[in-house]
Amino acid sequence: MKEKKAINPYTALTWLCWLVYSSAYVGKLSYAANISQVIAYYKVSHADAGVVSTCLFFAYAVGQFVNGVFNKRYNIRLVVTVSLALSCAVNLVLAITDYFPVVKYLWIVNGFAQSVLWPTLIRLLAECLPEKSMSYASVIMGAASPVGTVVIYAVSALYVKINFKLAFYTAAILLPIVILIWVCTSGVLMKKAKENGAMEDGEKMEENAAQRIPAAPVSVKTKQKIPFDLMLTIIFLAVFAVGVNLIADGLTTWVPSILKESFGFDDSLSIILTVALPLITVFSNFFAVMLHKKMPDFIHKSALLFAITGGLILLIIGMFSLKQAIVTIVCFALVRGLLGCVNSLVNGVFPLFMKEKINSGMIAGVLNGFCYVGSTASSYGLGLVADHHGWTAVFWLLFAVCVLVCVMWVGYVIVKSVYKKKKAD
Repeated sequence: MKEKKAINPYTALTWLCWLVYSSAYVGKLSYAANISQVIAYYKVSHADAGVVSTCLFFAYAVGQFVNGVFNKRYNIRLVVTVSLALSCAVNLVLAITDYFPVVKYLWIVNGFAQSVLWPTLIRLLAECLPEKSMSYASVIMGAASPVGTVVIYAVSALYVKINFKLAFYTAAILLPIVILIWVCTSGVLMKKAKENGAMEDGEKMEENAAQRIPAAPVSVKTKQKIPFDLMLTIIFLAVFAVGVNLIADGLTTWVPSILKESFGFDDSLSIILTVALPLITVFSNFFAVMLHKKMPDFIHKSALLFAITGGLILLIIGMFSLKQAIVTIVCFALVRGLLGCVNSLVNGVFPLFMKEKINSGMIAGVLNGFCYVGSTASSYGLGLVADHHGWTAVFWLLFAVCVLVCVMWVGYVIVKSVYKKKKAD
């Protein structure tokens, strides 16, 4: 009789975190996935509809900074449970209410409630997983948000012919199920992962002793000043993070409206085609980890991806005037994939791989907070530009963001070369 293979606690814990975060995205984007229907149902402008997503992004950004700093003190199991429960309650209320002015306040609560998840889950993985599991965890967690986005956009496409508010009911049903799974399994998996980690650390210390290599105690962490080059990287990544979500969330929010208004697609088809944008991001996470191995400097590879994105945005502007819908959609998907890669590098790969030098949960929260500063500007700001100047002006603005990133990259190269020269002298 074959011996039953034990479940790897590292893998199981990573997938549990993936389930929590991808499900949370269903509750976070249930409004954005139906923004065209919201505009028609409530008879509001692009800017008025966009301000609701702006409220969520603003609350999420503020929450990321707050939770990034304080998440080290949180009870992980409790805060994740409360976060999902609040998002569930808000979605349920939004499904019931027909009073539009209250929606933005509900979405502020949703944004702040969900802001605790990313830094807390990254902290959990950094504390429980060994170094060898970081690449795997980066890829899996990087795929959580696009999968959640695909799910909510796909079901919204099905519901559009019936009642778009079914999307909110879907989130309100899904999240309690995930809470139950989390409560029943998280404690056991965290305990097993830490026990396995302690055993591996003990084996490593024995191996080092046998080879007469002194091993530093694993549990002891010494406080050390953040090196200049690491701080420089964090500062530039924070600015890049704003640009990433300004473009990426702008596309996720407004592409259904763009396809409907500029190319005459109906609501259902527009939403289905928009699913391709986050779906391609799933594959971009693999590319992000591969790129990290080939090009270790996070600023170089992020700037390269922004430069390619800028070229694609220019092509989109050209396709708008030629009314080439298929090429435009392909370009949308490629842009979303490239920016998904940058997002994965900034919010997943960098915090996890820097866990020995800096608090992973804190840096994940801070960088993700800057991402949502860009998101805050994207929904209301891009909707306002579209109302007054059209969608072509929106894409010229996004192209300018890519140019700005490339100019900043030149500044980064100069500052780093000067620093190296001074250090050598």
